[in-house]
Amino acid sequence: MTEFIMNMRATEKRVAVKENDKVVELLIERPTTHHIEGNIYKGRVVKVLPGMQAAFVDFGQKQPGYLHRDYLCSYQQSPLSKKEKEKQGISHFVHQGEAILVQVVKEGEGAKGPKLTGLIEFPGLHIVYQPFGKFKAISKKMSEEKRTLWRDHLYSWCTEEEGVILRTASEHVQVKVVEEELMELQRQYLEVQEKNAALTAPALLHQEDHFLSRLLREIPKAEIKLMEVDDASTYQILKKQEYPVRFYDGKEGIFARRGIEQELEKALKRIVWLQSGGYIIIEHTEAMTVIDVNTGKFVGKTGFRETVLKTNMEAAKEVARQLRLREIGGIIIVDFIDMESTEEQEQVLKEVKAEVKKDRSVVRVLGFTELHLLQLTRKKIREPLTRFLLQNCDHCLGKGTVFSSETIAYRLERELLEFKRSDIEAVVVEITADVRERVMFLPDLSERSGVELFFVQATGKPGYSILFAGSKLEAEAKLKTREPY
Repeated sequence: MTEFIMNMRATEKRVAVKENDKVVELLIERPTTHHIEGNIYKGRVVKVLPGMQAAFVDFGQKQPGYLHRDYLCSYQQSPLSKKEKEKQGISHFVHQGEAILVQVVKEGEGAKGPKLTGLIEFPGLHIVYQPFGKFKAISKKMSEEKRTLWRDHLYSWCTEEEGVILRTASEHVQVKVVEEELMELQRQYLEVQEKNAALTAPALLHQEDHFLSRLLREIPKAEIKLMEVDDASTYQILKKQEYPVRFYDGKEGIFARRGIEQELEKALKRIVWLQSGGYIIIEHTEAMTVIDVNTGKFVGKTGFRETVLKTNMEAAKEVARQLRLREIGGIIIVDFIDMESTEEQEQVLKEVKAEVKKDRSVVRVLGFTELHLLQLTRKKIREPLTRFLLQNCDHCLGKGTVFSSETIAYRLERELLEFKRSDIEAVVVEITADVRERVMFLPDLSERSGVELFFVQATGKPGYSILFAGSKLEAEAKLKTREPY
C-alpha cells in the first residue's frame, strides 16, 4: 500500500511517497522550475539532418527539440509503420521551415535539448487517449472477462484512427466514468487543433497538469492507504475526490514531524548504509551513475560467502529504491561484491528485476558483464535530486557540493512559517547575500509567517541562522550591534 506525505503549505511543494513504510520517491515542485514534459506545442522545423534521420524543432524554449523520424506522424492519415518510415528518409516527411505539432517526452539536460514526438497523447486517470494511435490496448492486469467487456466499449467510442490505452485503475470503475473522461480528453485535443490553426509557431497549445495530478494518475486510488497534507485547499480537493486524506495542522513542519527531512538529507549523500551494516556508494558522472557495494561492518554468521550473498541481496533492494528516491536516470552500473557462482549472481539479478518492477519509470536490467558488473538503464523523468537541490561549492574549487541558495531560501521559508499563530513578533535572521536575494522573491513572507523580519549580513557558503525570535523591541536592539541589509 502507498502513503503520501504532502508539504504543500509553502512556495516549494514537496510530496513524499512511501511504500511498506519506506520513502521511495521525493517529488519537488518550484515556481522557478518550468516542467515542460507532456506539453504540446506548435513548433517550426529549423534543421533536418538526413544522416541522423532526425529534425530539430524550435518550439519556443531556449534549445530546439530533437524529433526522430520514427516519432513523426502524418496528421492527414494514420501513423506510418516503422518499416514504412525506414523506406523513406526524414526529408520525405518534414522540411525546414515547416510548422509541426509536437509533444515533449523528455526534458532537456545540459547541452541536450528536449526530446519530442509527433505521436500526441492525452493521459487521464483511467484512460490514455492518442488521436493518431490506431490501436486499443487494455491493461494486462485485468481479468480476461473484464478485458473483453472493455474492448467492446473502446471500439464503440473511438474511430479506427484513434488509439486508447485503458489503465488498471479503470477495472472497477463504472463505464460511464471512463467514457466521460475519454470525451474530456477528446475535447482537449479539439481545443489543441483550434489553437494550432489560430496561432503562429512557436506556440504552447496544451500544458500538462500540476505535478500532483500527474502522480495521482499513475497510482490507482485503491492502492493508496493514506494521504496526509498540510494545506487546507489541497485537503479539500482530495477529500472531494474521495481519497483517504488527513489534514495536518501541527506547528512543526509535516516533513520534519514524519521523519522525511532526515530521509531527504540521506538521499543527497554518497554513502547509504544497509541494515546489515554493509553500505553502497553512489557516484555520478556525466556519462553514467556507478554504484559500489561493500560489506562494511557486516561479518555474517557462517562465513564470507554467506556474508557476501546477504549483503548483495540487501543492496539489490536498496539500489532499486535509491534509483527512484534520487531520480537517477540514464546508464547505471552496479559493482556488487564478487560472488563465487553464477547461481548466486542469478539470485541477485532476480531480486533486482523484482524490485525495479515497482518503479513508475522504465527500467531495463541488462544483466552482468564479463567483469561481473550489473548493467541497468532507467528512463529520466525529472532532474536528479542532487542536481536539483545542490550546487558546486566555491570554497573547494567545485569538487564538493552544498545546498543551493534557492534550496536554503525555501528551507528558511518553511522554518519561518512555523512561527505563525505563535507569540513571536519579530525574527532576526543572519543570512548570506545570495540566499537573501532568493528570499526576496518569496511572496508576502512576513505576512504569511505572522512575524516582522529583520536581516543581517553573513559571509561564507550559502546559508542562514536565526539569531533571535521574540518581541519587536528586542529584535531592534539586536540590530544595533550588527550590519543590516
